Amino acid sequence: MSCVIGASCSEPPPAPSCSDHKSCAECSSSSWGCHWCASDEACHAVGSLHGCAAGADCYAIHRCQRLEPEPMEGTGGTFSKESFEGVGIVSKSVLGVLMGLILCCSTLCFAGVTLLKAAVDDLVGEPDDIAKEWHEQFGRVDKNAVEEVVGEELEIPLLTNGSLEELDAEQGRGKSRSGLVPDDEASHSRRRVPIPTLRSSPQRDSNLQRMYCGCQLCYLFTIITTIILFVVGMSYAPREPQYNVCTNELAWKSIVEGMASLKMSASFDLLISVYNPNRFEVDLSNGHGQFHHDDQYVGSFDIPEGRITEKAISDIVVKVTFTPDKWAALSLTSEYYQGNLKFVLNGHAHVTIPALGNYQFDAKFDDIHVNVNDPSLDDTHLCACPGWKKPIRI
Repeated sequence: MSCVIGASCSEPPPAPSCSDHKSCAECSSSSWGCHWCASDEACHAVGSLHGCAAGADCYAIHRCQRLEPEPMEGTGGTFSKESFEGVGIVSKSVLGVLMGLILCCSTLCFAGVTLLKAAVDDLVGEPDDIAKEWHEQFGRVDKNAVEEVVGEELEIPLLTNGSLEELDAEQGRGKSRSGLVPDDEASHSRRRVPIPTLRSSPQRDSNLQRMYCGCQLCYLFTIITTIILFVVGMSYAPREPQYNVCTNELAWKSIVEGMASLKMSASFDLLISVYNPNRFEVDLSNGHGQFHHDDQYVGSFDIPEGRITEKAISDIVVKVTFTPDKWAALSLTSEYYQGNLKFVLNGHAHVTIPALGNYQFDAKFDDIHVNVNDPSLDDTHLCACPGWKKPIRI
């Protein structure tokens, strides 16, 4: 089914002209009819009288290389979530084991102190049942006075059975009692009653409680400090740097085409953008390496001296030289066009970390397999010119 009269459609928006593109990358990727002129740093139509005869290479190294490191935004602080991201399993294991050992040792020590305090309280403290029984039988006694007589006996006067008159009458009948003296105390008998020893004093209890409170504070301080050090350790733990190869793919093609024409030597510059996610900068020097293909030497590369700034993207230019023999050149050419050209890299570089007291070591890398046709190499999000591998729209 169709309609008799078609609906009117709005006119399509006008296509942007070459002059509407304000960047070199946007201009070069917009259309084959536009190119970027370096003379006025503007986009012109090819063949325009106001333009230039030949357009500039928007992805040349001198245009895409950062002269200064570019800080990475959104990296977070020491106690942010990013502190736990990107840390290797080895660093996590080491920090976790150290944290566990410290917490276990501190917990065992605090448990030992707690058990020791409980034992001292049982041996030195005043049991409530003994004190209660004493007060019920002999009345309240001045505690401070009794503490001065530790281990002694208190004489408690007791009235004998009967009244004083009966006792005097009994004495008059000539009945004498042993242990009585004929004075004012004759009417009383004295009984020696052992005083329960008060084995602790308020001062001693106070000192013991202070010591235990000090142990509690030390234990709490140890736990908090351990957690803080663990977070700081995770934040400063070494992380693997990220990199993108930012050199125009035409460099590879020119090399392969040169080797196909039996040109046995080729050199080019490889622009690499490196992001250092660590919190300390790294100085590189004396970097050298070799390319091998099928266990044969086919080329070398040199890493210039430079500084990889912390939490920033730094660009380095690696000089690559290929010198294969004619048979190796033919093999490289064939594998490149088949999409499975692979190299094995071996090299070393001298690394200095100023933040660690200029700690120095030689970093070696062996048997690094690189696939020139690997799609992952198309990732250029770290490059200053991230769009150079995008296809040109016609």
